[in-house]
Amino acid sequence: MDYGLTPAQEAFGRAFEDFCQKQIAPRAAAVDRAGELSRENWKDLVDMGFFKLYHPAKYGGVGEDTDFVMRAMAEESLAKACAATFLSAGASIGLCGGPILHHGSEKLKAKWLPGLVSGEKIGCFGLTEPDAGTDAANIRTRAEKVPGGWKLYGEKALITNAPIADFGVVMAVSDAEAKHFGVTAFVVDLHGPGVERSAPYRKMGLRGSPTGGLVFDGAFVPDEDVVGEPGAGFIQAMQTLEFGRISMSHFGIGIAEAAFEAGCKYATERRAFGKPIATKQAIQFKLVDCKVEIDTARLMARKVAWMKDEGMACADMASISKTFATEMAVRCADRVVQVFGGWGYTEDFPAERFLRDARLGPIGEGTSEIQRELIARALLGD
Repeated sequence: MDYGLTPAQEAFGRAFEDFCQKQIAPRAAAVDRAGELSRENWKDLVDMGFFKLYHPAKYGGVGEDTDFVMRAMAEESLAKACAATFLSAGASIGLCGGPILHHGSEKLKAKWLPGLVSGEKIGCFGLTEPDAGTDAANIRTRAEKVPGGWKLYGEKALITNAPIADFGVVMAVSDAEAKHFGVTAFVVDLHGPGVERSAPYRKMGLRGSPTGGLVFDGAFVPDEDVVGEPGAGFIQAMQTLEFGRISMSHFGIGIAEAAFEAGCKYATERRAFGKPIATKQAIQFKLVDCKVEIDTARLMARKVAWMKDEGMACADMASISKTFATEMAVRCADRVVQVFGGWGYTEDFPAERFLRDARLGPIGEGTSEIQRELIARALLGD
């Protein structure tokens, strides 16, 4: 395994980090206070070509010219600049666009992907329900076959982008007798009849990424908008969540890096007892621990990206990376709040926002608990 970056990767990484710090990061605090998606950030991501990284040129992207390592660098830089923008962008182009790209028919891809890649449309991924999150095999939203298509009935909850999405990939039970082999994925026009949305949830963090619920009461989906074959939805969902876990590793690393840099800056500027607090060992060790954990998490995440580029199976490593990186981000953000002291508990400084944002990591895309179960199965068998 070569841990070095190619000249193209290095140039891309520098350019994207510079873009994020100049264009996205300065708005992060305002995005958090406003509690809604920044359309300015979305437009800037479109102009920078972020959404194009994930899909082939035939759908408007440049996916053939990028790799997972480059995407990892972009995701880390975006999460570092504004984690809320990262979350909504990733849910649209990755969680929604991914199943369509990897499992959909050519007609389905041509119909739905260009809008996501151009940024003109926003997508979401409708898996979680009030009583079924990690337990994806027991979702209750059902799909009834009708002439020319299907009608959906049921409720989804805790869906990133649900309040603003134009369409979503929605999992529903099409054959109750087949259990998890009876789950089917549908692309649903969320502006159509039979769809209702909840108001955006009021959240602890990531407030600039709207999250809400969806209710389906006979929403019609034509046969052409079934993703792959009926009954393949559970496997598709598990594969999609694997990609999501890889991205959540970068989410954690990005937030931790932002917190770490803010902590280092504050420690060198804040004076106590006549000296910068950075001269105090208690402060130094907190920042050193952040550095050690961030670099360790990045090596794990880069290994997963490299494995993907090499075509290797990496589900277990993705779970390991996601678990460590997201839990690490919470620890680092908490240390930085302590470095800031009383000011870290105020909105005058970004430390408290980093901690609030980081806390989603051990929950989203499969909790830390379910990741440990998956890792244990790989180690010990079922």
